[in-house]
Parts: sequence; structure tokens; C-alpha cells
Amino acid sequence: MKEWIPIPGSSKNTLVQVALEEFSAKGYKKTNIAELAEKADMTTGAIYHHFGSKAGLYEIIRSEMEQRILDRMEGAASLFADANEALEAALITGLDFAAKSNCCRLIGEEPISGKKNKIAVFFEEMNTNDRLPLEIIMLASWRSLLLGIADRRVTVEQAKDIIKWIFKRELE
Repeated sequence: MKEWIPIPGSSKNTLVQVALEEFSAKGYKKTNIAELAEKADMTTGAIYHHFGSKAGLYEIIRSEMEQRILDRMEGAASLFADANEALEAALITGLDFAAKSNCCRLIGEEPISGKKNKIAVFFEEMNTNDRLPLEIIMLASWRSLLLGIADRRVTVEQAKDIIKWIFKRELE
């Protein structure tokens, strides 16, 4: 079992649940560790004890949500032989799950570590165009749509329609 996985009802579990809500609503930079601790009815010391830092807590939550989204994206992509159809299905499935999980801001913002995350690697692997690094624009577009949903500038249905519109273009 992974060490960070909290036991239901534990203080660690409470911190993870509250932090997921806060990071999803406000993003990393605007989430205040003291406010987070207060909402969890704990001290900031409990956060540092369990996770080492705000960044440590964020990375655990983001990594877990990315994996959940990635699992669904890979599943959707596997249903199609055509690479463009597979990528379109993956983008829509990932976007839909992020919206239903209320984590569009969390996943839409740039990772704080500066490292490539699992979803970025997935986009690279899905790109079958050797001439153009299309994953750059696909990842940026997908993240922009997630942030648009989080900011209520675009609905989930509009975001899906934008993805479909992009894929009407020939990606060769």
C-alpha cells in the first residue's frame, strides 16, 4: 500500500479531502495553508507533519487526480485504431472526468514541480506526427479549456465542442 494513502476518517484523510477542494477551487498559489488547516479543523503543523509542505500536499493530490484522469483517457483512446480519433476521445473523456470531479483548475494549471506530468507524457505518446510536436498545442488547449470551465467562461459542452472542432481539421 502506498504510504500517503490516508485511512478513511483519519486526520490525513480529512486534510487530503479539504486540500482537494481548496486546490481545485483556488489553485496552488491562491490556496492558503492556514485557511486550509482551519477548514480541516487542524493546525498547520498537522499538514507539515503529514506532507512536509504545501507543495508536498499539492503534489500528492495532483498526482492522484492525474492518474485517475489518465486511466480514463487511456481507456478511451484504446477503443480507436485511428490516432486522431483516439486522441479526441481521450481529450473529451479526460475533460469530462475532470469536470465531474470538480478538479478542472487543479489539472488545468501548470504543475508546480516544472516536471513533465503523466498527462503530458500521454499526449507525447499519442502524437503520431513525426514532423510536428502537436502535443504542445493539444496539452495547452486542453489545459486552457479546463481553466475556462473552472472560471465559468466555457461550459463543459462548449469545451467538448471545441475539441471536436479542432479534430475536424486534418492533423497531418
